[in-house]
Amino acid sequence: MKQYGYVLVALALAACGGAEESGAQEESSSASSAGGERRREPDDGLAISGLMGTIRQDQVQNALNPRMPRFQRCFEQRMRAVELLGGDIRLAFRIRVDGTVLWVYPAESDIGDRDTERCVLEVAASTQFPRPSGGEAEFRWGFGLDIADGVRPPLHWQADALGRAADAARQLGRQCQARGEGHTITAYIAPGGALLAAGGTMPDETATDALECILAGVRALPLPDPGSYPAKITFTVR
Repeated sequence: MKQYGYVLVALALAACGGAEESGAQEESSSASSAGGERRREPDDGLAISGLMGTIRQDQVQNALNPRMPRFQRCFEQRMRAVELLGGDIRLAFRIRVDGTVLWVYPAESDIGDRDTERCVLEVAASTQFPRPSGGEAEFRWGFGLDIADGVRPPLHWQADALGRAADAARQLGRQCQARGEGHTITAYIAPGGALLAAGGTMPDETATDALECILAGVRALPLPDPGSYPAKITFTVR
């Protein structure tokens, strides 16, 4: 199975009593075909700051990178049901002063399978980090996994391919009380319009119930028929 991993860290810079997110990123990659990992060395002087505290980027990487095999297993155990499974996920964390995870949620994801996303969140939530300096800290970290070798990628549909299901999808936002930027939903659609799997993102750590409600509604949508091969589609519900 082809695999790649990368770290995407969004810095929350404390200033004037608040936090501002910058676009700074650190990226590393691995090549599973060689069974090894190529990683850019982190800048030890770079810190990830939350509203109250700071944790260094290399500390985040050192805590999460060893968990990549467990994250990969989250995908592998679902590939039997969703052969086309693959994608990227970016997690938003808040870390307590003792280094445990206060909350973590999928801020970005195009994996398209809630079971896989739940598994990833469970692994992430059990991570022990070094103690942040100065209080609780927030940061974002992500990784991605390609679909298995030898599996043909799904058709990639734009959001407007939902057709007549688009109106029903918009109603889900109101019915499920989506807030803020809403939820980005990714779904796999089988020939005939049957839903293979779906997953999604959250605008904040309190929106789990809304996401579950929306995904339940997505299962009932009159989805379009992709024809002879499954399609993967991403759309936003507000």
